[in-house]
Amino acid sequence: MTATAVIIDDEAPARSRLARLLRDALAGRIDIVGEAADGESGLALIEEKSPDLAFVDVQMPGLDGIAMVTRIPAPAPYVIFTTAHDRYALDAFDAGAIDYLLKPFDVARLTRAVARAESLGMRAKSEEVLAPLRAPALAQRVLADKLPITSNGRVLLVPVADISHCVVEHELVTVHTQKATYTTDYTLAALEGRLDTTRFFRAHRALLVNLDHVAAIDDMAGGKVMLVTHAGARLEVSRQSSRRLRALLGV
Repeated sequence: MTATAVIIDDEAPARSRLARLLRDALAGRIDIVGEAADGESGLALIEEKSPDLAFVDVQMPGLDGIAMVTRIPAPAPYVIFTTAHDRYALDAFDAGAIDYLLKPFDVARLTRAVARAESLGMRAKSEEVLAPLRAPALAQRVLADKLPITSNGRVLLVPVADISHCVVEHELVTVHTQKATYTTDYTLAALEGRLDTTRFFRAHRALLVNLDHVAAIDDMAGGKVMLVTHAGARLEVSRQSSRRLRALLGV
């Protein structure tokens, strides 16, 4: 059975070489369904494609590989880290990664890593692989009951419990409460780092929803759902996130 894979690396030559090796050495076993050049795009790609396997560069500008994989929602792909530096590879391995590849990629080493992933069941093993990476990130997350938002030269302390959803609109993130809407300088990733993600659900790449504010869930065509907030906002959830939400709620 052919497994699907994505490659996430900020270096285009590294992505190209790894893709070529996978196609040449593992044709029929691995199907590359997408590539991304940074951590944020990598998360969106994984949400869109739901691959069995992800090759993730450890050292990337912005959201690095290890930070990125801590934010992959379940069900996650099996992760194989890639890096040009032994130091980063060892850090990743100690943090719980089952396997890693050093650049420049070697066919024999690549084949062994994929074979190991196959023997472990890939996605069936992924949560166990990621668990040691997720734990420190969750332990270090500072959860505050207020979100500071700068507006007209003042810093407003908005109660987190009042926030119904956060959405990217015209390249800016707006925070919505039942009474007001605030345009912010936050990225959605930064908000995920500040907010309790057991309550704030990533509905798609541009939307976080506070499940405490959801009054109803409507089924849509194609397996998607629509969330209806107590204030009447209708928020569409991506197909992949709809599956995760159903699993989370047991519906």
